[in-house]
Amino acid sequence: MNESERTRIQSHPPHKVTISRIRQELGGLWEGFRQDLGDGQAITRACMSNLIVYCENDEQCQEVEQAVAGIVLLHPARVLLLVGSGKTTDQEIDVYVSGYYCALSSGLQVCSEQIRVVANGDSIRRLPSITRAQRVGDLPTTLWWVSRQPPPFAGKLFFKLADMSDQIIYDSTGWTNPSRGIQAMSRWVAAQRGEYVIFNLAWRRLKPWRSLLSQVLDPVVQADGLERVSRVNIEHGPHALSMASLLLGWLASRLGWQPMDGTVSQGKEILLNFSFSGRQIPTAVKRMDKGKPVPHKVHWYWRDNTGEHRVVFSLLDDERLGILEKSSDLPVRVIAIPKLDLSELVSAQMAHRTRDKVFEEAVEMGNVMTSVLST
Repeated sequence: MNESERTRIQSHPPHKVTISRIRQELGGLWEGFRQDLGDGQAITRACMSNLIVYCENDEQCQEVEQAVAGIVLLHPARVLLLVGSGKTTDQEIDVYVSGYYCALSSGLQVCSEQIRVVANGDSIRRLPSITRAQRVGDLPTTLWWVSRQPPPFAGKLFFKLADMSDQIIYDSTGWTNPSRGIQAMSRWVAAQRGEYVIFNLAWRRLKPWRSLLSQVLDPVVQADGLERVSRVNIEHGPHALSMASLLLGWLASRLGWQPMDGTVSQGKEILLNFSFSGRQIPTAVKRMDKGKPVPHKVHWYWRDNTGEHRVVFSLLDDERLGILEKSSDLPVRVIAIPKLDLSELVSAQMAHRTRDKVFEEAVEMGNVMTSVLST
């Protein structure tokens, strides 16, 4: 199928149903497509997996629904959109069925059958059983945890949804209580022993930073930059502590640093000391008052026989990372920041169902880092 065959993906209006009639109403959805096309036109169903999406309120659900259309265009799936603490009408659970489809020259391609389940109060505990009954059998299942609450904090709801999934996608950016969330999530990841493919969307957003630091601090480029590092400071925007901590966790896990101790200073700066080759490496993760919820700068220091040197990696603008300042002969490097929207981030991860051990080690290091902090 080429792009000329596609028109913009379209949605079938949601239709409210009872739980007992979900399957019948999905069948009626297909019949409606056939009637719209008329005789002699084909309907092709495309479904590669199940996608369970958990939102904690109606506002998150509205944001996610805008992304779902793009996700199923790239990765067709049956979508089970779950809303906890949502607004329901005359009962504790409301259910709606709808669909997304593409108009092709040869007929319709149905990219998604969507079942939206809105719950509140005690009915939230029923979401896992409803979800289990409506998955397409024998297809892989992805759980996308949209809630700003770190997954383990949701207790049985998260664990039961995870148990029916092969892959779990979450986003630590904007977490409530990020320090506790980092520790709880990293402990849960370690306890799974590879049972799930687990992925943090913040990790993909950090890829340009990881590429820039790896290229510039490569021993071939800067001989002493890594081996003789003396201190590291990371500055980040509001609501990006978990992302900055993940970046530091990646550096520490790759370079063999061991966390020793640390403190939280004035609620906006985390000071951590690492040991490396018999030396102490002080680091700081500092929140800036303004800016986007991403890392802004990484100040990297190292010493050689001539003294201390520094390079400052910086977010230059919305599209580029680069070297802002340097006190050595490092070459100029600029890395482009891909413009990936939420649907592209999620669908790209759904297509990769193998574990990322480098990411898992960075998450594990995050747990060790938070465990040595004193308050």
